[in-house]
Amino acid sequence: MEKLVTIRTFSSSKDYQLVKSYLESCGIECYGMDENNNRAYINIPDGGVKLEVRSGQAEEAVKLLLDGGYLKAEDFEPTPEIKWVEKLLNHFKHKE
Repeated sequence: MEKLVTIRTFSSSKDYQLVKSYLESCGIECYGMDENNNRAYINIPDGGVKLEVRSGQAEEAVKLLLDGGYLKAEDFEPTPEIKWVEKLLNHFKHKE
């Protein structure tokens, strides 16, 4: 089986189901990771339902999500927290 890639995370199972239906109607096989956990609990520490697709369809799936308005280009930008951590890690890498 081809490797699965997480392309989006949803805090709501309803949102996940909507996007999954959209991608499947476009011929993309979709899988949900932690979908049952998200239905059972209000807050999931690891972020909610993960939308996974086969690695060979990931690029096409992301393009479809961008075209359909389910993703924005800025969703791929690192958060300020991630930028800070990267800056901190780079500081220590240069000291070696």
